[in-house]
Amino acid sequence: MTPGRTGIKISIGLQCLAVAVIYVLVNYLGFSHYERRDYSRSQKFTLAEQTKVILGEFKQPLSIIVVSSPSFLSPVSQILGDVRSLMTEILFHKRQGLVVEYVDPTRNPSRIQAIQTKYNLTNLDNVAILDYEGRQRVVNLAEMGEFDMSPLAQGEAPILLGFRGEQILTSGLMSLLKPGSQNIYFLQGHGEPSPDISGDLSTWIDAIHRQNATCIPLSLSSIDKVPDDAAAVVIAAPKSDLDEREAAVLAAWLRLQGKMLVLLDPDASTPRLHSLLAANGILPQDDRVLRLIKLPFAMGILRDVTAEVLKNAEITRRLQGVNILFPGGTQSLSFDKDLAQKEKIQIRPLTQAAEEFWGETSYAPNQAEGVRYDDGIDHGQPVIIAALADRDGVEDDRVNVQTSRLIVVGSSQFAYNTSISQPGLDLLIGCIHYLIDQGNLSGITAKNTVRFALQITDLQLSQLALVVMVAMPATAAMLGLIVWWRRRS
Repeated sequence: MTPGRTGIKISIGLQCLAVAVIYVLVNYLGFSHYERRDYSRSQKFTLAEQTKVILGEFKQPLSIIVVSSPSFLSPVSQILGDVRSLMTEILFHKRQGLVVEYVDPTRNPSRIQAIQTKYNLTNLDNVAILDYEGRQRVVNLAEMGEFDMSPLAQGEAPILLGFRGEQILTSGLMSLLKPGSQNIYFLQGHGEPSPDISGDLSTWIDAIHRQNATCIPLSLSSIDKVPDDAAAVVIAAPKSDLDEREAAVLAAWLRLQGKMLVLLDPDASTPRLHSLLAANGILPQDDRVLRLIKLPFAMGILRDVTAEVLKNAEITRRLQGVNILFPGGTQSLSFDKDLAQKEKIQIRPLTQAAEEFWGETSYAPNQAEGVRYDDGIDHGQPVIIAALADRDGVEDDRVNVQTSRLIVVGSSQFAYNTSISQPGLDLLIGCIHYLIDQGNLSGITAKNTVRFALQITDLQLSQLALVVMVAMPATAAMLGLIVWWRRRS
């Protein structure tokens, strides 16, 4: 063997080795520094920031066992594919310390028996078992879908309206991290809606329950202090004012690192409640936020306020630029900056009305002279609808400091079932998380199933058929003939 050939072989060997090393390094970099993007129309399986944060908090191995079968005669069979896709997305975001197992009861009865023995369960139909450090949470897969059950009356299958698997699963994961549910007290006795799951606020209340929190009615008529286990107090749409004792109890609790969310009813006279808010730097103004709109034959008044979410706090940063509709009466808020500076209160606006709106101080209906913006009398831009105040707090919400927290919204109708919207619900859930020291989490709401129809006329359908069945095969055949002719010549 000549030295020349030996050198060639060594060179080829080194080249093969270099290719192998490059191949391994590229795969390693792709495995360690990957990026996933969702280009789908509905963004159905893009995980919320809350889910990603919670997955990162699991430091020990986490096990998820999905027990279901496509052969079950249940609406759940419609969402099994969505459940698998959700689990796949979660596995991509937490690649270590997570095991997902799928068990079909009809095909693996021995595994079902082992699961029943281990977790002391009897019914294992359409459930997901979350297991972490000896703690278990059983999630009903049926709760992951929102169905229209009316077709059952005609013998047809239910219609899937929305998939909220991430919402339900994240709630279960939160309960594993923090086994004890936090108590949210809703003040009662002043005409406020009840926090029952079947009440006027049931959509919001149900979303709070999904965040591992419990809603409890609170009456201060027979107690002298807010319960010690209160994570937060909500005052939603009071029709009458607090009495002096109630105002004193809430003021004392709020100054002692209490957490409170207030949804004002602009049509109610609540001076003591307003004084309580003013003592924390937020001043409800005696006005109504509105704007003029041009109608075909006159100028109209629009009282449903469109407001933009500002990025001044962690609870709104992920909703930046989103518009929220505040229907019904809405009053604006102002700030006592001198008091805030004196008592070290951090005050930040959360939502601001669109540019065309202003705070009208002469808001009585059916005025003969109508309404118009009067500079110096009415309240011009910026028109703040929602704001928060942190006593002895810091501006960076990521720094965990024990403070009293107050969030005030100059409207309450947007929280009712008849008016609530997805952005409004996201804001409300974000407020609850912020109050109970979960400000780094944003609420997850159900992702609706997107259906769209493609309108095609008979002529367009015929043209499409010609293109698919004639033009495309003919083009391929023509290209083949051209290639054959060039090779032949």
